[in-house]
Amino acid sequence: MPQQDRHKDRTIPIEFDFYDTLTNLPVEQRCSVTLLTCGSATVKINDHIRLLQSPCVICLSQYDSFSVIHTENLSAKSFHFDPWYIKACLAFENLDDEVEIDKSYEYDRMILYMFTQHSGSFQGILNLTPQNYIHLNELMLMIGAETYAQSDGFWTCRIRRMLRQLLNGIYDIFVDQRKLHLFDAPEISNPATLCAEYIHTHYAEEISLENLCRLANLNRTSLNQRFKKQFSCTCMEYLLNYRLKIAQELLSNTNMKIHEIAESCGFKYDTYFIRQFTTKLGISPAAYRKDPLSYSSFEGEKIRKL
Repeated sequence: MPQQDRHKDRTIPIEFDFYDTLTNLPVEQRCSVTLLTCGSATVKINDHIRLLQSPCVICLSQYDSFSVIHTENLSAKSFHFDPWYIKACLAFENLDDEVEIDKSYEYDRMILYMFTQHSGSFQGILNLTPQNYIHLNELMLMIGAETYAQSDGFWTCRIRRMLRQLLNGIYDIFVDQRKLHLFDAPEISNPATLCAEYIHTHYAEEISLENLCRLANLNRTSLNQRFKKQFSCTCMEYLLNYRLKIAQELLSNTNMKIHEIAESCGFKYDTYFIRQFTTKLGISPAAYRKDPLSYSSFEGEKIRKL
């Protein structure tokens, strides 16, 4: 929610989250700076699967799609802001190059491209050196502290100044990494990520371990070792879990028959689907369909009632 200014009768279009789990990204009408301070996360950004490892920073906007696949000891903090908080002419509708704005703010608009213009290998993710991390983390902590403290009537001005410093620092990192051609590498070079993206696209088709090994150019043992390190399960377990997750969505949101759901999720026989669903989730598909809101989503362990 926007911050209510305790010193004036107004709301400020910013939010700070000291303990972000990444599950609520992106935020409507906001750009988000998210700093991973500990652990890792495998996420899907704009149909691209990426492995985030701390320390790194993510720049997202309302135009992005984002979902979390798996996390490991994750700790992150986020600052969300409406671009016009920096300057009124930087509202979302004015961030396109074809829109004319005051030339003195063209640099600020260019910096915001890190949030609004993701494509190819660059999806707003920047890995950080220890020095980068210390600098950005210090700014994030000061912004967060001031957001909650609102120590006097000029608190928004101080946050705006620190936000500019934060964005300038991130942009400098982006420029340096672009000079090193870090964004010119193939979009998916991690074998586990490559196979996971393939599963997300082809889960309804027949997929074998041999298929995935050929795709990753690895033997079974090596591929499963990489998968377990990144996703805490083997690649075929990941395939089954993902199919069951899609099945949950179809049971909750469609009137499809059980055998139709089984087929659309890649199960050759509906009896096998029912058995796997019941074994893994602890409830039959028919029982789940009767009251899906009473259960949490399946993420690789048995579902539990909320």
